[in-house]
Amino acid sequence: MSKLKESKSKGKMLFAEDDKFLAEMFRQKFKLEGYTPIIAHTAISAVLALRDEKPLAIILDIVLPDSECWMIMEYLLRKKDWMPVPIIILTNWDNEEYKKKAKELKADAFIVKAGTTPSKLVATMEDLVKKQKQKGVESYHPPTF
Repeated sequence: MSKLKESKSKGKMLFAEDDKFLAEMFRQKFKLEGYTPIIAHTAISAVLALRDEKPLAIILDIVLPDSECWMIMEYLLRKKDWMPVPIIILTNWDNEEYKKKAKELKADAFIVKAGTTPSKLVATMEDLVKKQKQKGVESYHPPTF
């Protein structure tokens, strides 16, 4: 039965969030929308998941127990074999310094948790994935925010 569900998945997405309640809420929404969510509660577990999985998008909380999401993004930028996918920063920290850092590290969106819903997050991710596929990997550049 799990193979049947897997074959109908729209794709995998990585969600790095240390708040287990929020992670579960968003996991359920992405699963309901047909995705296979991969949940990581630490930066290290997110990097390990990226090594083993091929997500079509990545959603990162800035502050994780063992590091900030910047470490994950810097890791991805250094990987020569990395196929760019949309990266969404989902955080409680609404400040210009973090927005600037996210942009420098090629995040595609910066979303404040208090200003979004699970449905809006899914819609944002789907829009970014669609734009990336339309433009192709080589010409894909993150939008401004």
